[in-house]
Amino acid sequence: MRAPQHAPRTSSAVALYVIILVAFQVFLITVAVEAFLTDSETLAWSSAGVSVALAALSAGLFRYLRP
Repeated sequence: MRAPQHAPRTSSAVALYVIILVAFQVFLITVAVEAFLTDSETLAWSSAGVSVALAALSAGLFRYLRP
């Protein structure tokens, strides 16, 4: 009888990194919305841009985690 083969295990550090990135992205979205409401367009667009970049990075890391 053969032992069952499991998918290769990924590091839990990568999963923790994704969680931290998503939490930081939520913070940046909050800053962007508040900046839009206070008519600070430079801060709003820059924080929105960084949030989109973090979303892409998180999606890439999540895709890496999936078997």
